[in-house]
Amino acid sequence: MLPVNDSNEIVFRSPSRSACTERALVLQALGIAGELRYDEMGWMLLVPGELAVRARQEIAAFESENTGWPRRARPLITLAPGRHGVATYVLVLLTIAWFQSHEFLGYDWLQSGRVQARAVLDGEVWRTVTALTLHLDIGHLIGNLVFGALFGLFVGQFVGSGVAWLGILLAGAAGNFVNAWLQPPWHSSAGASTAVFAALGMLSAYVWRRRGDFDERWPVRWAPILAGVALLAYTGAGGERTDIGAHITGFVCGLGAGLLFGSMAQSVFANRALQWIAGCTGGAMLALAWLLALGSA
Repeated sequence: MLPVNDSNEIVFRSPSRSACTERALVLQALGIAGELRYDEMGWMLLVPGELAVRARQEIAAFESENTGWPRRARPLITLAPGRHGVATYVLVLLTIAWFQSHEFLGYDWLQSGRVQARAVLDGEVWRTVTALTLHLDIGHLIGNLVFGALFGLFVGQFVGSGVAWLGILLAGAAGNFVNAWLQPPWHSSAGASTAVFAALGMLSAYVWRRRGDFDERWPVRWAPILAGVALLAYTGAGGERTDIGAHITGFVCGLGAGLLFGSMAQSVFANRALQWIAGCTGGAMLALAWLLALGSA
């Protein structure tokens, strides 16, 4: 290597800044201070001339020890506790359950808000949203409260509660719409399970997008997606009144949202204004859907 100036020498070159940074961190851990620079040939790592021989030896040892090893995955960083979104989810489901059981304001909430395939395709698209808050019995409600809170908590921790629950609501509604399109005209359904499995799909795809491509072994790379499919099969394919189609379409729509979120810089989700706007948008969307549902009853 030729000296750049009287005191520094180049000990490593690469077109990749991350490769130079990684080796700089290795040297730093050994007490060798390095400096990154860029020129027309790419990135270079420089150290004081008297330490250049040792630095090259340490870099060579590091590369030898790590040959053939899979790249380390980026750590999954949480942005928020996620509890506020879960609390809102639980409050909404319990409130609508009470309205439904007491025929609040004289309305048949189940009839007004459930998914009816023919009605949805004829333009009553608000049913794809309102149906996510309705339940057929207490067991149905409790199951969706537990699993929805669990999956939603994790998604909220990664992308913030506002963005997470707006995404879950949109993916759940999209899943209901696709399912209505696939089902016969007389098909009817209700329940938050479409949104619950949308949250599961979102979580699986987000983790896969953030971490899966950093390991060349396919079982590790695809583990988040496989785990999501396994949970879908285990929790979403049983029961006499289970709408398997809605579970699958919700999960698939959630996968799409998770891939989108996983492709975005996480700094975007750290914006508190964005979280508030997303959360308020989700609340307004739900309120408007119910106003339309009750107004057309």
